[in-house]
Amino acid sequence: MADLADFKENNYMILRQMVREEFTIYRQIVITEYAKDLAESRKCSLEEALVRATKLIDSKLSNGTDTPSNRLNVMAAGESDTVFGYLWLTVSEKTAWVYDIYIHPEWRGKGYGHAALDEMNGKLFLEGIVEIGLRVAENNGRAKKLYEKLGFEVSGFNLSKRLS
Repeated sequence: MADLADFKENNYMILRQMVREEFTIYRQIVITEYAKDLAESRKCSLEEALVRATKLIDSKLSNGTDTPSNRLNVMAAGESDTVFGYLWLTVSEKTAWVYDIYIHPEWRGKGYGHAALDEMNGKLFLEGIVEIGLRVAENNGRAKKLYEKLGFEVSGFNLSKRLS
């Protein structure tokens, strides 16, 4: 089993397609994390946010790893294939949209997300993709810093209003 030291020493990561068994784990993570984001940003209960997140994720990824136009990737360390994160994106014509990037907590802040995004950028460039978009939560300073470092620029703002 690889650990952080092994990964750093070998400086070897792979970005590969997710398999169905991994999707089951990832689905739970993406729903939970999205629900936390919704609860905070939309000022609703975690229970309400979990219902909304489950409904949205299940509709976006209705066929799991076989959902058309969606690419579900695993970020893994070296030959041991230790999974340290996930990357979900869609590709349409010459544009890609990153729906989710998740790094397991013990792997965060050590450059692995940066390495995975560099790998993604290179692969998409070779496919002829000319633009990548994503959304970052207002309160996610670490992610904003990473995206800016990678050359992403603010192209607009998401606004919402809760009707009661």
